[in-house]
Amino acid sequence: MHPAFRQSGVSLVELMIAVALSAFLLLGLVQVFSASRLAYQSTTGLARVQEGSRFAVDFLQRDIRMAGFMGCSNDRARNARHPNAFLDSFFLTNANRDAGVYSAAPFPLRFDIPIQGFEAVNTGRGNTLNVSAPTGGWVPALDPSLTGANGLNPAPRPGSDILVLRIFSGDGAPVIADIRPAISQPGAVSVAPAGVPLIQAGQYYGMASCDRAAVFQARGPVSGSAFPVTTGGSNLANGFNTSQGGNGPPISDFTANTTQVFRADSFVYYVGLRGVDGMPSLFRARFSNGAWGVSEELVEGVDTMQVFYGLDADGNGAVENYVRADQVAAGLTAYNDIANRWRTVASVELGLVLRSPERAGTPDRAAVNGPVVVNGITITTNPNEAILRRPYETTIALRNRLFGN
Repeated sequence: MHPAFRQSGVSLVELMIAVALSAFLLLGLVQVFSASRLAYQSTTGLARVQEGSRFAVDFLQRDIRMAGFMGCSNDRARNARHPNAFLDSFFLTNANRDAGVYSAAPFPLRFDIPIQGFEAVNTGRGNTLNVSAPTGGWVPALDPSLTGANGLNPAPRPGSDILVLRIFSGDGAPVIADIRPAISQPGAVSVAPAGVPLIQAGQYYGMASCDRAAVFQARGPVSGSAFPVTTGGSNLANGFNTSQGGNGPPISDFTANTTQVFRADSFVYYVGLRGVDGMPSLFRARFSNGAWGVSEELVEGVDTMQVFYGLDADGNGAVENYVRADQVAAGLTAYNDIANRWRTVASVELGLVLRSPERAGTPDRAAVNGPVVVNGITITTNPNEAILRRPYETTIALRNRLFGN
């Protein structure tokens, strides 16, 4: 047969060499794609964590800074002038109001204590916290209004502190008529027209002159420029202390053009588990019309929130030391003593640990760069999670107490 017509092919050895080279190249390609995927996951996880930390700190800073604000004079200055009698509450009986028994008011509406905290057990400086499977409760024990079927929804997650803020917020609306017993039935407060959009039925409001303050609920919508704050035929005078020598501000302390109305917001910041997938997130509950309702999710991927409180016991504008929530009023049993101690809080040391929502494709930080530490607490996790976690810390001044009036 002519050589040009002979059949030819590859030998087995050549075929094996070709397969080996192809497998080698394919393996290299897989490694390149795998490395690119891991880099993408890590970069995305870090971006989500950093973005979440900014949002979380921004939300908390905005409200924490307002603690103690009560119009033209802060709570500490008011209390110095009228010890345990600077605030009136429409949520007390006349006897408790005249006796200054503010502890009888519902927990969310105790605006005489603008900032208050609950310490997650075993989360002080020097402790170790497993954020993958936290356990334990809080000290002091949570108020019943925060737990159970009518409490915070979702429920707080163990291993994270809980922060309660009761603040006068928003722009004030001037009161345009003196608060007098002669005001029509039921008792009502009249505000300037520009302040009418602020008033919503069922919401809570704080009324403040430069000397005294009061907290009440809007019992109905604004009619003209006035909104009711009492029910039935009850007159406003019945909502204020009127007995000689009693506690709480007398009604005559609230006059037109020297008194303003603000929103009275009661917030709870805490970490809970998102219902759809169990992701730990930062939640904020707001007390409205007698209930907490469903908390709003602010930032996903918050494993824990740790709070320490800076005390300025002598009122000189300098923080002496930072303590846990259970140490602020340690050893005190009388409500007014506890309230006075919480009024010495002048700043907050805030620590957050945020995690990537999905696996970040990299080993846990503890396996590479050492353990995560936030506010002196060592953070541990379950093994092989491949979740990216980062600690964030900041100090927030309660400017109305440190720099206020």
